[in-house]
Amino acid sequence: MGLLREGLGPFVERQVRIARSSRLNDFVRSNSLLKLKGKRVGQWDVAALLKLMQYMWHDVFRQVLDRSELAFATELQDWRNKWAHQVPLSTEDVDRALDSAARLLRAINAEPQATEIARLKARLAEPSQPPNPMLTRVSSNRRPSARQSGQADAIREYALANYVVPWRESDADTLAIRAGDVEHEMGLRNATPNVCSALEGRKFLSLAKLELVRRDGPRRSTTTTYHYR
Repeated sequence: MGLLREGLGPFVERQVRIARSSRLNDFVRSNSLLKLKGKRVGQWDVAALLKLMQYMWHDVFRQVLDRSELAFATELQDWRNKWAHQVPLSTEDVDRALDSAARLLRAINAEPQATEIARLKARLAEPSQPPNPMLTRVSSNRRPSARQSGQADAIREYALANYVVPWRESDADTLAIRAGDVEHEMGLRNATPNVCSALEGRKFLSLAKLELVRRDGPRRSTTTTYHYR
């Protein structure tokens, strides 16, 4: 979803600017919950971008795209909503979503993002490849299995899917994760030291491609908050 947003943002903003359609203001007003007012179109999250493409199809986007690309946008809106609401997605579902995203990005000449998504799709098809935590949103009521992957791995996977990925879709410069929130959401008990260790460890920083800027609060506490960029 982050790669899709990177590719769509400049394209959608450019087409809306060229068309000079007055319907953009109507869209912003009618979608106040998305908090779009005061933001450039290119800064919107992927949900708003896909929704705008469908809303302004007839007066803007059908001039440069085919109806098949509209179908991709509509389908991807549905995949994004399922992902955001933690609806379980099968491997086949993810493969289909990645394929549609790559096709739409190629249609708008966002080749770098399309190529990266194609790489993710290829990795997903490899049977020996472990699940990619950036592709799977972990349900907040699912307890991690220490037998399968270890509690630390489960904590890292949960933080990646439920904190890092949504943050990359936003416009925030830094990300804050509170240890107690992760422990509570995952249904863990007496796991604060393990949560803190996972969130500040090199493995998590490497997987998430983050830099730990600072740590607020006690060393290992439920109130310990980690700030990343």
